[in-house]
Amino acid sequence: MKRRSAGWWLQATALGHGAIGAVIYRDVLAQLARDGLVNSVPDRGDRAAAFWFMAAAPALWMGGRLLSSAEEHGDTAAQRAAGAVLIGVGAVGATAMPKGGFPALVGIGGVLLRRARRG
Repeated sequence: MKRRSAGWWLQATALGHGAIGAVIYRDVLAQLARDGLVNSVPDRGDRAAAFWFMAAAPALWMGGRLLSSAEEHGDTAAQRAAGAVLIGVGAVGATAMPKGGFPALVGIGGVLLRRARRG
């Protein structure tokens, strides 16, 4: 069985992030939909938290897709850079928000760095 790439895992994490956000912030997102999106997100508060939580999902998915391409083409420099960033963001995030999903980024980044060294 072929092992999943780190890019695939990052894309899966993005989909999970979006699904979890849709559940956690369902009331806020429903209110945003009712009120209209234009100029509806303030700098702080529930709406801002929901917006930025949901905005992270497509960004993570895109990063995973680009990472998959780097893996397919043997771009170890890009893989090492992505691994280091994922570990850094994951470590800081896990420290600031221990109950969040940030440890997943540390794990994906670590696997990525290990595989990039071998490749």
